[in-house]
Amino acid sequence: MKITLKKLHIENFKNAKNQTFELDHISKIKGQNASGKTTIVDAFMWCLFNKDSKGNTDFGIRPLDAAGNKVDHVEIKVDMLLDVDGREYQITKVQKQNWVKKRGNLEATLQGNVNSYEIDGVPKKEKDFKAFVSEIIDEDLFQLLTNPSTFVNMKWKDQRTELLKMVPEVNNDMVIASNPDTFSELNLALSLHTPEDLQAKSKKALSEYKKKQVEIPARIDEVKKSMTDIDVAELELQRNSLKEQIAVVEKSEEDMTTQYEQYQKETDDLMDMKFKLSDMERKANEGNLSKKKGYEEDLAALERDISSCEQKILLAERDIKETKATQSAYEKKRDQVFDEWKEESAKTYVDTLEFDENSIICPVCGRAFQEEKIEQIKADFEKSKADKKAKWEKDHEEALEQIKQRGTMYKGTIVLCQDKVKEAEERIKADQENLNSATVEKKKIEKLINELPEKVDISSDKEYQSLKAQIESKEEYLSKMNSGAELRQQLKIKMHGLTDELAIVEKQIASADNSAKEERIEELETEMREIAQSAADEEKMLYMLEQFMKAKMQIIEKMINEKFEEVNWKLFKKQENGAIVECCECTYKGVGINKDLNNGHKIVSGLDIIRTLSKMHDVYAPIFVDNAEAVNDFNYPSMETQMILLKVSDDKELRVESEE
Repeated sequence: MKITLKKLHIENFKNAKNQTFELDHISKIKGQNASGKTTIVDAFMWCLFNKDSKGNTDFGIRPLDAAGNKVDHVEIKVDMLLDVDGREYQITKVQKQNWVKKRGNLEATLQGNVNSYEIDGVPKKEKDFKAFVSEIIDEDLFQLLTNPSTFVNMKWKDQRTELLKMVPEVNNDMVIASNPDTFSELNLALSLHTPEDLQAKSKKALSEYKKKQVEIPARIDEVKKSMTDIDVAELELQRNSLKEQIAVVEKSEEDMTTQYEQYQKETDDLMDMKFKLSDMERKANEGNLSKKKGYEEDLAALERDISSCEQKILLAERDIKETKATQSAYEKKRDQVFDEWKEESAKTYVDTLEFDENSIICPVCGRAFQEEKIEQIKADFEKSKADKKAKWEKDHEEALEQIKQRGTMYKGTIVLCQDKVKEAEERIKADQENLNSATVEKKKIEKLINELPEKVDISSDKEYQSLKAQIESKEEYLSKMNSGAELRQQLKIKMHGLTDELAIVEKQIASADNSAKEERIEELETEMREIAQSAADEEKMLYMLEQFMKAKMQIIEKMINEKFEEVNWKLFKKQENGAIVECCECTYKGVGINKDLNNGHKIVSGLDIIRTLSKMHDVYAPIFVDNAEAVNDFNYPSMETQMILLKVSDDKELRVESEE
């Protein structure tokens, strides 16, 4: 979409009383400071969005007198000719004061302001006007594309979000492919987890390993301190007695195990039969579900068709409404012309000239002129009467012809509107037929879906009946069978008690055996070496992940920066602790745009950003460059969009220079 501001007329807007600006692809508006250059931009944005050039809604637009007081009882008007992809729109916004004289008061009081809107001379309600503007372009996008300073003054997170929309998502495979020698080891891990999750996992593991590296030496020292000399003869007698008791309990458990296994086998058989029964029901319903899915897909397609037809009808109805409004306006003009024609046709010539008898008498001697001269005087009088009548008749015919020509022109426009309405009505008729057809088909499919059973009844199937009878028989058999579970539970409790006692005795024996403690020390030392290796592995993983994320960030930055010609973006930075964090920093030739960059280079940078955003969104809108004198003509980047350069000059009155 390409939007061009061809003409802007301002009345009583701030300090602009009555100014008209005709603009080309590149126009320079020059004037002294405070001469109204910024007012032009404010008027343009106010007309479209009720905001000033900085996006503020609360700003003064009413002119001020010499004392700085608001001037009342004047209309504020902004009228523009906007070209949108070759289609011209005349857009007008007028603000009037609402003066109300209340009962009992001699003077009227101001009750706020009232805005009125027109598009191509047709009055519009505020909501309809806003809808029209929003159809042309989104307000937020328009702000970005018309002002070079808007994007660079956004919050960095908002800038970053907008920039990331420009490039596709960078996946793990792309990063690995950029440096396979370094990142191939991460391939398997990244197939299971995100880099962020892997990093968090490794950090947690490394922290635990380092904690253990501190704990294990203390545990070794503790084992060393516990090494003592104890007589274990009595303890060994206790151990032997406990082992004999445990053997008796184990024999009893074995006897109960056979019974339990038989019970479990019967239970497993029952479950297999139930699974088989469920599988039969599932297979019986598969065809039903498949058919339902097909119907639902057809239904979704029809709903899309219905929505499309409804949208087309709405658009056609809107065209009819707008065309009929235009037609009505021209019909009024035609009727006016017809009344003029009737009025003019009804006119007849009225002879108001009468012969002056004194004109044949000599003013000197008081006698009548000679007959020859009298005849000449009368002949001149008759010619004058005839000339006057002829002139009236000519003027009368010319007036009728002019009225007729205007009437013919209006009639032609009315016919064009009628044709356009007829064409739109035919489209509506066709789309309505399609809509009706799709609606009927939709109801048919909905009926078919509703008629489908929720569940297929296979209770009459012989195999199904046989299997269900087997299940019932098996359940009855199991209900009478004793699994031995209660006795097995009692034996387990007794076994736990004996094994716990045995463990205590063996622990006491072990505590008196220094060889076991020495073995334990060796185990702990081995564990410490293994933990040290694991910690090193996690540190390596963290390093590779850091390099991986850095490489990913570099790819993203490169993809984004390739879309710009003048500026460069930095989207990530490394902190002093080594952590990589998100950022959004813009530079022009190595200089930060919000730091040491001069105003001219800031403008060039902003134009480069607008150029890229316009390409991405395929929208080209007028760019207002304030303080354009800060940039040399040769420094301006090549732009497809209209540029309106606001420059400070010695001119007391604003003047426009065009390069086209």
